[in-house]
Amino acid sequence: MASSLSAPLDFGPVAAPAIPEDDAPESLETAAARSGPASAWSELRGLLRAYPVALGLTYLMLFAENVVRLGQPLLLGWAVNDVIRGQRAGLAAFAAGHLMHLVVRSLRQMYDTRTFSQIYNDRVIRLVTRQRKRGVDVSRVAARAELSRQFVTFSERQVPAMITAMFSCLGALVMLGFYDALLIAACAVLILPAVVLNTVYGRQTLRISLHLHDQFEREVGVVARAEEGEVRGHYERIARLNVRLSDFEAWTAGIMELFVLALLVFALVHIGRRPDFLPGDVFAVFRYLLMFVTAVDAVPLLVERFSRLRDVAQRVQSPG
Repeated sequence: MASSLSAPLDFGPVAAPAIPEDDAPESLETAAARSGPASAWSELRGLLRAYPVALGLTYLMLFAENVVRLGQPLLLGWAVNDVIRGQRAGLAAFAAGHLMHLVVRSLRQMYDTRTFSQIYNDRVIRLVTRQRKRGVDVSRVAARAELSRQFVTFSERQVPAMITAMFSCLGALVMLGFYDALLIAACAVLILPAVVLNTVYGRQTLRISLHLHDQFEREVGVVARAEEGEVRGHYERIARLNVRLSDFEAWTAGIMELFVLALLVFALVHIGRRPDFLPGDVFAVFRYLLMFVTAVDAVPLLVERFSRLRDVAQRVQSPG
């Protein structure tokens, strides 16, 4: 595994961002100017270019883990039907599939921890030494060292979550097609409200994240001055911004769950009218439905993480 970036970022001194006295959101134009998605993606691509073998192996293991996981509901349905018939082949296949998934997942998690810890160490050492040599204020360097962890965390957690969500959505739809094609259409209907809700949520999250990261960059200076009014105002602003993020996530998830409930009710009624469905088939179908729904439910968190990453990218890449 490589121990340093092959194409190191050239961090220059960064001008102090303007900090609003209140936490009113900026315009979308200002947000877009400060942090485009291309910057975030370029940072993530930089990680892949710098550590192709290490990251390639961990994502390959993730791919294998998801392939095995995708077959588990099918094996479960087979096991249930075989147990009812007094047979054991399906039960053995289900146990073997579960053990295989357990082994692959455990090995990947252990490898991931070692890989991403080393990557973060390489990045933060490079960032701190370069920015301090260029005269960037200590408080900003400290904040950016912590914020830069979000790129590594995103690669370690959110990228696998995105890959897993993609497998869950597309894989579940393919597997449902083997049982009843109408269920594919019902799941597809859920995609439209998910896209609309998460587009709105992403915009609001980006606006709030701009101000939240501004506060993080000021934190060391606020603590150093230790003026009671300034300290109180600083942490109260952070609390308000976090509450707003949580509220937007709760509203988005809550509205989405209403559509999810409608899908599950429709599927239950539809499957109940199929006399050819065995109990194991019902188990399998609902496991695939829940796999699809879980992936859709994960989208708001991924949107929030990427929105915050966009602003972090602008800060650590700024030439001053």
